[in-house]
Amino acid sequence: MAAESNSKRRRIVAEEDRISSLPDCVLSHILSFLPTKTSVATSILSNRWRHIWKHVSVLDFSDDFRDESLFEKARRNNKLFEHFQNFSVFVNRVFSLRMPYPIEKMSLSCVKSLYNIESCTSSIDTWVCSVIGPHLKEFSLEIDPIQKYQFEPPITLFTCTNLVSLSLIGETGMLSSIYIDPRFAEEIRLPSLNYLKLHMNNVDIHTMNGFLVGCPILETLDTRLFGFNYKKLRVPSTLKRLKISSCSCLEMDLYSLGFDDLNTFSDVGNLQNVVKASLDVFRCSDGCYLANILVNFFDDLSGIKHLSLSISTIKLLLGDPVHLRFPEFRHLLHLELILPWFNQNSLLSLLHACPMLQVLIIQNDKKESTSPEWTAQSTVPNCILSHLTYIQFKGCEGFPDELLFAEYILQNGLVLNKMSIADISVDILKYYILRRLSNVPRASRLCQLTFD
Repeated sequence: MAAESNSKRRRIVAEEDRISSLPDCVLSHILSFLPTKTSVATSILSNRWRHIWKHVSVLDFSDDFRDESLFEKARRNNKLFEHFQNFSVFVNRVFSLRMPYPIEKMSLSCVKSLYNIESCTSSIDTWVCSVIGPHLKEFSLEIDPIQKYQFEPPITLFTCTNLVSLSLIGETGMLSSIYIDPRFAEEIRLPSLNYLKLHMNNVDIHTMNGFLVGCPILETLDTRLFGFNYKKLRVPSTLKRLKISSCSCLEMDLYSLGFDDLNTFSDVGNLQNVVKASLDVFRCSDGCYLANILVNFFDDLSGIKHLSLSISTIKLLLGDPVHLRFPEFRHLLHLELILPWFNQNSLLSLLHACPMLQVLIIQNDKKESTSPEWTAQSTVPNCILSHLTYIQFKGCEGFPDELLFAEYILQNGLVLNKMSIADISVDILKYYILRRLSNVPRASRLCQLTFD
């Protein structure tokens, strides 16, 4: 009886295993989203799965330790090279057993092994060269700098006609583990590339511009470079998302754009196509001087639609507690601000500069109010009357100017759909704010007031 029950249970499980009944091409596509080590492990599931992983056109290798304590133990006992050897055996085994299908995507991360020895260098070079070809669409390489090791990608990597995404990460502080020969600059031809990520500290302006010229349809550029003169950077007109970080001083996420000295980037143009930016300026030697540069820099972002400003950036733009220096953004739809202090007058002045704004997210960082007195407003900002549909207020402390501002938005927001008050730590404060704002007459019948 028990044997019959077990047989019946196995038959039900087999009938419910619909995944295994899928075609090989579908199963291999599913496995392509997994790390290669996990993909290979599916070969033990059944005879049906034994060879599926060999058809996958995506390779994702990482020598990372899952357990950080094991990594520290291996490092202390000088076992990292042994770990790389085991990792190398696995990667070579995969290359030797997989079907001879072209590789479309390759990700290789070597950040937890010792690889400054000649055999390690040779292994990485062999793996990279094995995937380069006309079918390669995405390539990512990450090597953690150690001692004097530097990997030089072959020029063939920079002439892949169908490569869409290229990521080379090899810097920590002043060390760099990936080196691009400047002589390659004029040979770079990546006609299909739209995403480029270069994190290294030894790329000169000639090489960087070689990439920008050789990538005619580039849309996203993410770089972390040091000792770099950004004034000479040839920003292509196709660029939509840019991240440049140098000493992590300014990050503009256009997703992003960062540089060591704001002045070094003040002359860069061709940013009219930027649609999204996140600005974080947190080291300023001359606040007034840098603020002027920053305001002028905003003029190059005339088409921006999504803008986030950190607390340090707002401090730089605040000429005084009641005046926020902010240019006009005629196309801005989404604005996020982290405020060093709350002042309703400066906020309304800012909203006057954003006539098309639809979403406003405010976070009050300081537990203080600088100017509780409300200044009479001659006109209501155009965005409040015609475009602002959502506002979120984080960190509200119930100060008079905070509540007056919220009431003003509720009373004048003709198209407002939702006002969200978030991150209130004290329940009695939440009750007080809810009771006060709930009694405010709303210009929009659709407006909902919520507490998150």
